[in-house]
Amino acid sequence: MRFLHNKPDSKVQGSARPAHSWAADFGPGLVTTASDNDPSGLATYTLAGAWYGFDMLWVCVLTYPSTVALQLIASRVAAITGRGLTVNMREHYSPLFFYFAVWRFLLANTFNIAVDVLAMGIALRVFCGGSLAWLTFASGGASLALQWCIPYARYARVLKWLTLAMFAYVGVILVVDVPWQAIAIRSFVPRVVWDEGYMTMLIAVLGTTVSPYLLFAQAEQEARDAEEGAARRNALNSKMSLVRRNTLLRTALSNAVSICVMIAAAATLHLLPGTFAGETSPMAGVLEPLAHGYARHVLALALFGSASLALPPLAGSAAEAVASSIHWERGERRDRRIAGLLAAIMAAGMAIATALAASHVEPAKALYWSAVVNGMTVTPVLVLLVLLSSKRGAVGDLSAHWSLRALSWLAVIATACVVISHAVLRLG
Repeated sequence: MRFLHNKPDSKVQGSARPAHSWAADFGPGLVTTASDNDPSGLATYTLAGAWYGFDMLWVCVLTYPSTVALQLIASRVAAITGRGLTVNMREHYSPLFFYFAVWRFLLANTFNIAVDVLAMGIALRVFCGGSLAWLTFASGGASLALQWCIPYARYARVLKWLTLAMFAYVGVILVVDVPWQAIAIRSFVPRVVWDEGYMTMLIAVLGTTVSPYLLFAQAEQEARDAEEGAARRNALNSKMSLVRRNTLLRTALSNAVSICVMIAAAATLHLLPGTFAGETSPMAGVLEPLAHGYARHVLALALFGSASLALPPLAGSAAEAVASSIHWERGERRDRRIAGLLAAIMAAGMAIATALAASHVEPAKALYWSAVVNGMTVTPVLVLLVLLSSKRGAVGDLSAHWSLRALSWLAVIATACVVISHAVLRLG
């Protein structure tokens, strides 16, 4: 689980609305507990455990060094240049490759927003009943209103407590019979099956573990700090030391929660039929050994809390990426435009979410396929990022350490191989 990077609430001046400041300055740089383990991630890890038992634990363990390295590289590039990833990529790479990466990132974020809004509607329905379509639309509208009218840090102080429901997965592990020896083996010894279903799930798990939008978000935060003078060359080493420590801890906590979800699902649901039966099954079934008849309610709290905290950085990073690709200069006018983009992206996500609810799409499937889309889009972004970290035109003689680049290239190769293997199996 990853905790908030809080900044002073506002640089709002005059009559500017809080959303203007949040969208352009605050939100894209936040990395929250929920943004790493949002409903899409919870569904993916649950299904991974239910379908494949402990066989995919190694993904969360062995990708940890590469995930940390990618975040550190994104932070370093932004700290040195004082600009986010999108601006740097636009200036140093072919427009065709750049726009392909950015727009795939935008589409993935929009779909992720849609399924998270759908998850909020499902959570509300558990407590109050009613039409899922209307509850989904209302949830998205409420999220947008909060983003527009209230600084994120203020309402996150309240909503973040809902994500404590995620620790119920730890409780499940403590009350059920868990084969710790098998878990230890599967956590460090990869087991790869040459099967289309397995490769699709592997893409999904990678998509939630190495999330593209987290890299954009972290870079934007560092770029903002650099503008305020925090990233001058004579202070870069001490600054990056703090970033390194925070990233190591946040990523470890985030991956630990992911592992707990997968273990709990494997211990309770593996090989059981009816994986997609019902709106919150099998996700609620994982929690039944601990919460019994209240499992659906505990899950609903986790879904609502994680979605409400993940939506702002999802929409904010997407809006910032689009703004940076259109050559908008920084300033109050740009902030207002980004606020408009954020609202448009949220509106698109709400429309897709409402359509999914009205068409009775199985929510677990929608959440899972959002993770698949993220996994499919991550490779082009990672390639541009790692190349940028050693490009003298961008970072001068302060290129990232070879060990960070090596770990990052390992992530690039791994994600590319999985996507290519999936394509080969699908076509074959």
